[in-house]
Amino acid sequence: MGFFSKLFGSRELKITDPDFGEIESFSKRGNDVGWQINHTFLGFPVEILIAGDANGIASHQKQILRSALAQETNIKTEATNALKEQYDNAEMEFTSLEKLFILRGISVRDEGFEMAFQEKEAPNYFFNVHFENNKQVGVAIDG
Repeated sequence: MGFFSKLFGSRELKITDPDFGEIESFSKRGNDVGWQINHTFLGFPVEILIAGDANGIASHQKQILRSALAQETNIKTEATNALKEQYDNAEMEFTSLEKLFILRGISVRDEGFEMAFQEKEAPNYFFNVHFENNKQVGVAIDG
């Protein structure tokens, strides 16, 4: 193991989660581990980032993720409405989520999750739709 790997603990962990199969760490800090799950959601291959420890995913965050994945149709409707509202505010035509965006990732937090949509026409813009209890509560636009 190299100096920086030893110093920063950058060795990746891999475990088999009973719900999501083989998952891999993307960060480690002390006992905290950031896990990456590769999954298909809304027809897009996405990376899901979720917290836990060396033994696996944090149970509360896993529960949030499982609930969201089980309600894919509802989540799509919520995300579509939130993105359409942003387009309406900019006086732009919203055709469909699939025509305008690519879902790049999902980040799970203790209070909910966030979906990162990359705009196809202007790929430097990301629309981050925030969810709590599987209802969208806001959108942040990064460019």
